[in-house]
Amino acid sequence: MKEQKNTDRIYTESQIRKLKEKKELETEKKEVNTSLNIFEKETINWHKYNLAKTQEKRLLYELAFELCSLIPEPPQENGRPRAKVKDIIFCLILKLYNNYSGRRITYDLELAQNIGYISKKPHYNTLFDFLNCEATHDLLKKLLEISALPLSILEDKFSLDASGFGSYQYERWKKFRFSPEFQTKATRNYLKGHICIGTRTNVIVSAEVTYGNFNDGKQAPALLEVLKENYKPKEVSADMGYSSYRIHQIIESLDAMPFIPFQDRHNPVEGKAPEIWIRMYKYYNLNREEFLQHYHKRSNVETVFSMIKIKLGEFLKCKSYTAQRNELMIKFLCHNFCCLISEIFERGVKINFERYRYKLNEEKKSPDNIKLETERDDENIFDLKDI
Repeated sequence: MKEQKNTDRIYTESQIRKLKEKKELETEKKEVNTSLNIFEKETINWHKYNLAKTQEKRLLYELAFELCSLIPEPPQENGRPRAKVKDIIFCLILKLYNNYSGRRITYDLELAQNIGYISKKPHYNTLFDFLNCEATHDLLKKLLEISALPLSILEDKFSLDASGFGSYQYERWKKFRFSPEFQTKATRNYLKGHICIGTRTNVIVSAEVTYGNFNDGKQAPALLEVLKENYKPKEVSADMGYSSYRIHQIIESLDAMPFIPFQDRHNPVEGKAPEIWIRMYKYYNLNREEFLQHYHKRSNVETVFSMIKIKLGEFLKCKSYTAQRNELMIKFLCHNFCCLISEIFERGVKINFERYRYKLNEEKKSPDNIKLETERDDENIFDLKDI
């Protein structure tokens, strides 16, 4: 018999030392990953992802139909029968989702009528007139808030930000935003979308649309008011543009923690600065790394704007300011439908808008002791009779 050779490897002292160092490094890295829980990534279930994307358009039709069914129709006694508001909203959602003009979307509207989603196909000029109505904005704003409510149980961390949207007849917003030679031009040619999102599903819970030169921080109180009514927030993150006494106090009143970074010139004086401002300022300076872990959830807002501009277009095709505001609000609504469809497949969320019908009949109240910067009159409140 042949003698069995000894296959055991003999290591030198230097190799043993390197192996021990490598093992200690791996153990230390594993402990850091477990404690911080920041390096862990959710793996994508590609089967559910593919189902959500292949069924997205069909389910968007169904969700849009169910949401538009909540809109009450004003009574009419005399005159020519007018187009139903819910049919017009449904047609506008299809128009913006498919990124078609009013004339090119006509065949799709005929198919929707044959299926039963709308009672009668409206003329494309009817859609344009509805977009130019100022009362339409308040209706779309309420529908946007209702569309996010089915995901309220999943969201407890939120983030604020704003981004500009240009139009075809003017320069692009990106060129205006980052080119000094274009910043002297009038910003009324651009619109700015202010949004508050849930960082887990990227759904937009509230939004406002203003001129491009409107301050971000002055729109924050109205966006945060929606959280007080419908959600239980634990954290709210935003960039330095929202760093103010007022916004910190509003977030504290929601029983949430404001993760907003401070500028170098900030130096809170006790007795003048509110307590929440001083507390977060110390937290920011003494625990910078931990603070930034919470703050960087704000990156989801940039993701949301990227999703909207890539999928639905970064330009606004309407010409008037009123129509552009409504067009952008419908784009936000289409984005919410896409988020709902993803959560239907990934987390098994059940959508039932009927339970939120009462929201359309509620009178919108502005926050107590909050004066909002807006271009609209206070009397311009949504009324179906105005349409």
